[in-house]
Amino acid sequence: MRKITSFIIKAALLMGCIGVLIAYWAVVSDLPSRVYTQDQSAFLNYNYGRAISQTAPIWNQVMSDKQVVLEPSVVAEWEKEARVRAVLNARYEEHERVCVTLYDLDFHAEYLLAYPGPEPETTIELFFPFPSNLETLHDVRLLANGIEPPEAHYSLEGIRWQTEMKAGDTQKIEISYQADGVNSFSYALNHNRRANVLDVSITVLGLKGSELTKASLPITDSTEDEDGETFIWDYENLIPDRNIQVVLPARLGFAQRVAQLQGDFRTLAGLAPFLIVLFLASLAGMLYLSGAHLQWENYLLIGCALALFYPMLTFLSGLVNVGLAATMTFLLVSGLLVYFLSLAAGWRNAGRYAALLLVIFLGLFSLGILTPWWKLLITFGGLLLVGIFMLLNARRPSTSKPSTSPANDPVDPCLDLETSESKTAPGPPSDEDSSTPSKRHCPHCGYILADDYAFCPGCGHDARLFRRCPSCGSEHYLPGEARLNYCPVCGNAMDAGPSNAQD
Repeated sequence: MRKITSFIIKAALLMGCIGVLIAYWAVVSDLPSRVYTQDQSAFLNYNYGRAISQTAPIWNQVMSDKQVVLEPSVVAEWEKEARVRAVLNARYEEHERVCVTLYDLDFHAEYLLAYPGPEPETTIELFFPFPSNLETLHDVRLLANGIEPPEAHYSLEGIRWQTEMKAGDTQKIEISYQADGVNSFSYALNHNRRANVLDVSITVLGLKGSELTKASLPITDSTEDEDGETFIWDYENLIPDRNIQVVLPARLGFAQRVAQLQGDFRTLAGLAPFLIVLFLASLAGMLYLSGAHLQWENYLLIGCALALFYPMLTFLSGLVNVGLAATMTFLLVSGLLVYFLSLAAGWRNAGRYAALLLVIFLGLFSLGILTPWWKLLITFGGLLLVGIFMLLNARRPSTSKPSTSPANDPVDPCLDLETSESKTAPGPPSDEDSSTPSKRHCPHCGYILADDYAFCPGCGHDARLFRRCPSCGSEHYLPGEARLNYCPVCGNAMDAGPSNAQD
């Protein structure tokens, strides 16, 4: 009956550990659908498509036969200056515990166009495209040399206007509008074309902490005051290959914090089973090399605790920063496991080895995945693990015993007969050998017992039922109320005092 109960407990622990890992993989494989409600998903999907991306104007040259011909290499040289000012009045908007960053855009751009010839006169067409995702577009205006041309055509697609220019003429084109966007703003430049003067500034009011994306053109200057911050791009004769992109600060809710780390958590979910099995195998190997062992139930309990480390890290990251969540989870799980192993097998036997393995597997292998240096951390963790095993194996006492058979001992012919006989002749054991007590073992599980152990750390059996002979020092185990009058080693009378292995 006892064996059946033990088997059921082991099977339940094993199935529980496997179930946690499978459930965790199922959750992180598609985190947004697991953590977002239907209303939250609809709100975020609606707003994520409202980021404004404004493109630079397109200049076309109209030939005499009224056929529009695009000559970008020539017309781009006519644009002498491009000055863009974008002011974003930003604020947070929350819905169903998810939050986005809204802003009201005030866009104003000035383009200085000069026609150098060679024709005495030509027709230039301007097309300024509006972003296709704008919901509100108002205060739209086009000015040419300070006057709004009546022939300009306005639509939701953009502004289209033609003008006659003579050789040496210049046109100062001003375009402005107001709209509202979400989360980010970008201004697309004409790539692989030289910009004689590019002067762009984006000002974010109401919120601080805006950032440039990695793909953005680098800024040349930035300023900050109590109202907000301004990013400046001031270039001359620039041939751009990137756009200008600014991401506004975000205030993420619980679900958003969890969902944004989906890629890292999915990687951890795939590695978790292998890391847990390797941790348990490494712990068993270290305990074996140190002369200790654990029962199967203890290993399964440790596996369950390690399996819960990963979902705890994932969902705690939704409440606090991922760095703080990683620290809290590591300290909690590591402290629990080290304390458990210290009680089960002692700090000297198992606790210190478990602490080293937790640093390697939970710290370097698992949490290292969340950092940019994960390759270096995994390599260092593997080297540290191998080094620990090398050290333990080097310190392990040799179990081989030299042969005591006289026939196997080589005989040196230079030795005289008397010396040889004196070395090979058996003699009675010395008093020192007979008085040396043997190492104590638990009579139930065979665990090696230290002198100060009151109970066996392997099975919990009482380790105080030992009697030591006052004459030769040998110890004898006396179960229950058994008595021992004479020492079976030396034959001398034993003390009648209480049984105590610490005497």
